[in-house]
Parts: sequence; structure tokens; C-alpha cells
Amino acid sequence: MDEDRFGVPSSNIRAAEKWLKRTSNKDFKCYVPTRKEVSSLNTEKLAKILIDWMCKSPTEIIPSKNQIVEVRNILLQRDDAQKLSGIITMCNHYINGD
Repeated sequence: MDEDRFGVPSSNIRAAEKWLKRTSNKDFKCYVPTRKEVSSLNTEKLAKILIDWMCKSPTEIIPSKNQIVEVRNILLQRDDAQKLSGIITMCNHYINGD
């Protein structure tokens, strides 16, 4: 379960990576974090990964609101949740469509 990428199929990740190799726009990112990473990475690294996933993903791996709810719930359970308030707020904005 810890290595689950919030239900994103590996075939979708591979399709996104394949698309990225064909495009000239290198602003897109093809990384979906695992539940374990969301529960344990330091704030800076985790923020970059989540921003890339929410804002810079190819269509095949764009997270749903439900997936980000799951991310937020994991963040809220962390011992350092107070330090993650910026990331949690970002998740809330994504969920609410702000």
C-alpha cells in the first residue's frame, strides 16, 4: 500500500512519459508520488513533487480531487503537519477548484 501511487495505473505513467519524450515542452512532469513519500518526505521536496503533479502533469496522470483529498489526509496525519500548512492549503485550493 505504501508504494501505491494513489491509484494511478503504471500504464498511465508510462503513457505520460512516452508523450513527454515526444514533446518539445519540458515544463511537464511525469512523477506521481507514493503514499509513503507523502507520509515521509521533507517539506521542500514534497512540495515540489506535489506542485509538479497537480500543476504540470500530462493528461494521463492529472490527479483527481479525490486523489488530492487522500494526499491531504495523509499530510494531516503527519507529526509535522503544522509545518506542512502551505502544502495542505495548496491541496485545499485544488480540491475546491480555486
